[in-house]
Amino acid sequence: MEIFDQSLLSALHDVELISARPLSGGLTNRCWLLKIRNGTSGQYSSLVWRPIAASSSAFGVSRHHEYRVLAQIAPSGIAPKPAYLLEHGLLVEWIEGEEASNELSDTILLKLQADIHTLPVPHWRLDVQQKAAHYWQFIPQHFKTPELISIFHHFQYRQLETKFADTCCHHDLGRYNIIHTDNGRDVVIDWEYAAAGDPSLDLALTINANGLEPNGAVKMYCQHRRISNNQPWLDAVADWQPWCDYLAMLWFFVGADIWQEQTYLESANQLQQKLSFLPR
Repeated sequence: MEIFDQSLLSALHDVELISARPLSGGLTNRCWLLKIRNGTSGQYSSLVWRPIAASSSAFGVSRHHEYRVLAQIAPSGIAPKPAYLLEHGLLVEWIEGEEASNELSDTILLKLQADIHTLPVPHWRLDVQQKAAHYWQFIPQHFKTPELISIFHHFQYRQLETKFADTCCHHDLGRYNIIHTDNGRDVVIDWEYAAAGDPSLDLALTINANGLEPNGAVKMYCQHRRISNNQPWLDAVADWQPWCDYLAMLWFFVGADIWQEQTYLESANQLQQKLSFLPR
C-alpha cells in the first residue's frame, strides 16, 4: 500500500494533512489527492499533489512553469487554481467532477482549444526540436536502433518555419484532461506541458490526442476563432502531423524505460514504424 510522505509538506507550517490517496491516470507523473486543514481558519481543502520526480525531469516538466501559467490564467476559470509551489512539488485545486468522455462534443472540445489560445501568453515557449533532444537524452541506448537514429536526425536537422504568432498552448488537450463539473463547467487540467507556441501545432496535437478528423476539426476551430480563411490552418496542421507522431514516439520510448510498461514500448514501436515510411 502506497503512503504519502508528509514531510513533503513540511514548509506548510499551518496545514494539517487529513487524508491522501494516489490518483489513477496521469501518464507523466503519479499524483495524489490530499485533504488538508488550515490550522488558522479551520477550513478544509482538497488539493492535488503534482510531484517533482525523476519522471517529470525526464519529460522536461517544470512545476515552476506550471505554477506560473496557472497563476497567470487563473482569472479565466478554465483551469485549476494553483495553491502552493514547494521544493518537491506543486499543489493545485482539486476539480470535483467527471472526466470528459466521448459525449463531450467536438464543438465544445475545439471551443476550449480556441479559448486557450486567447489566454495570456506564457513567458517561455515550446521549442519542438529542443524538446525532442531532451527526450532523446533519456532514451536508453538499446532502443536507439539505426532506424530510430535515422528518424531522429531527419527531424532534428530540418528547418522549422513559424506558422502563426505564439499563443498560450496546452499541448495535451485530450478529453482525458477535461473535467466536467457538477455545475456544468468544463475545466482543463494537467498544464505541465503548457507554454507559448504555435497554435497550429497545439491544434494538431489535440486532433491526434482525440482521434479527430483533421479537416472538420480545423474548420470548426477556425469558426470559433472567427478565422475566415482556414486553408493556411489546414496546411499548417498537415505539416505538423508528422512532428506530433515524432514527439509522441520519443515520449513513449522515455515512458517505456521509466515505468517498464510494455504498452508504452508497443506504442513507441508503432509510431516508429509509421515514421519510417516518411521520405528522407
